[in-house]
Amino acid sequence: MRIINVDVALVPAEARRWPPIVCVVIDELRASSTITTLLDLGCTDTSLAASLREARRLGMERGSLLAGERDGRTPRGVDANNSPAELARAAVRGRSVVLRTTNGTVVISRLQRMTPLYVGCLLNARACAEQALREAVSLGSDVGIVCAGEHGRFALEDALTAGLLLERLLELAAAWRVPGRLSDSAEVAIRLRWTYPDLVAAFRASSTGRLLRDINAEEDLELCCRVDGSRTVPVVNVGSRLQVRRMAPLA
Repeated sequence: MRIINVDVALVPAEARRWPPIVCVVIDELRASSTITTLLDLGCTDTSLAASLREARRLGMERGSLLAGERDGRTPRGVDANNSPAELARAAVRGRSVVLRTTNGTVVISRLQRMTPLYVGCLLNARACAEQALREAVSLGSDVGIVCAGEHGRFALEDALTAGLLLERLLELAAAWRVPGRLSDSAEVAIRLRWTYPDLVAAFRASSTGRLLRDINAEEDLELCCRVDGSRTVPVVNVGSRLQVRRMAPLA
């Protein structure tokens, strides 16, 4: 069987040299967790915007709930923050939502050439790893995990999430007898994960974690650290607008 190569871009710029492959993008605090939560909550239509101007335009066109943040805080005219905890209380079932965030939605918009493109986080780590591996085997492709980072720089929480997702992927590959090969950066991510057994403490100590504490969003820290709490795998649809939809549940 063909060897599946697995790479990790610890900052988004490292993915620019990749060919189109099965790709997972991670913005753990908080866009990936928010997107997964929105789909779990039953949003009918979730669109992603790379800018607040685009988000406001899409929101007006579709009569959508507008969610997002600028450097962690809710911008003027936006209905809700990029907060899975806040959105869980916002009665979003059956509603259309437009999401814009400082890092996650911007990075996703720059990865549109990747097909398929999934959104990963701790909440859906096992389901996302399984979907990515199945797709790579089916397509004869490799797997790439992109850490959204913080303004293009390394973010601890994204790298730790990538490491845990890699653990799940390697467990599945061994069970399915699929040979895999990790890049040096993938090795770094998985070994970094092993040095932080307490993810909540690690996230709280990160720069994004400190920001969330500063804006009284510690509830999101706890929610985002619920490992494998969801079977939802968001997949990005590229068209006239950038959308995410829920993959059919895995058997």
